Parts: sequence; structure tokens; C-alpha cells
Amino acid sequence: MIDSGFYESMHNELKEFIDTNAKREIIFYHRMWERIMEQNPKIHTIREDKTDRWKAGMKIDFFINVRTKKMFRFAPVLPVVSIQEIEIVYYHTKETIMNAGSLKIAVRVGKKQLDTDEMKALAINDGFDSLEEFFQYFNDDFTGKLIHWTDKKY
Repeated sequence: MIDSGFYESMHNELKEFIDTNAKREIIFYHRMWERIMEQNPKIHTIREDKTDRWKAGMKIDFFINVRTKKMFRFAPVLPVVSIQEIEIVYYHTKETIMNAGSLKIAVRVGKKQLDTDEMKALAINDGFDSLEEFFQYFNDDFTGKLIHWTDKKY
């Protein structure tokens, strides 16, 4: 028969293990958050939303490597502050086709067409290092939602 001292000892060891690991996890999240904040913080995300899922007031989870063994929550759950429609359109004008010119790209948020500076800000605020990187990722026509967890609007 196991005496009660064994259970108390196991309880104390388990409690110490949980407390120690919880502290480590909190410190880890804190350090990751500090690193994220040192860089240009991502203040919104752009998502396809064919079912009109995203609404202000909903909670949003922040994970990387979703649906893999390496899935990781990189920030706390936050409420969605607002939603804006976004459209990215790639097109050639008659002039660019005739002169072998470059492709033109329009980015609209709501009914507003963004100028180059606003597109750069959008890219940086969405976590990209540059507008070029943003367009490497969004490399085709796109319609979706700009999901904000701050008061920023375009």
C-alpha cells in the first residue's frame, strides 16, 4: 500500500513541474512578442473570405505553420476591430501592351484605390518587408477581407 506521503510528494513535484514550465512558456511568449514588436508589427491580415466569415467583434487566433506539427501561437487571442474589403487587380493598359511595358497593379480597399505610398504602408502593416515582397505573395488578382485588430483604416 502506498502511503499518503508518496501522493503528497508526487503532487508537489507535479505542481513544481507545471509552475516551472508555465513560467518558461510565459517568458518565451514575452520574448517572442518583444521581437515582433521591435520589427514592423503586423497590425492586420488579408484573408480570402468567400463565406463572409469575418466580422468585427469576433476573436482572432494568431498561429504560424497552421495544421502542421510545427503549429505555433505567436500572439494572444484578440478581438477583430474592423473589416475592410480588399481587391488586388493586375492589368495591362493598351499603352503598356504596345510598348512592352510593365504590368500595372491596382489595390483597392473599400472603394478607395491606394496610391504607391499607401500600398507600401499596407504591405508593411501586413507583415511584409517591402511592397515587392507583398506582390510576390499576392501575385494574381485577389478579392478578400482586410481584418484589423487595431483602429487603423485605409
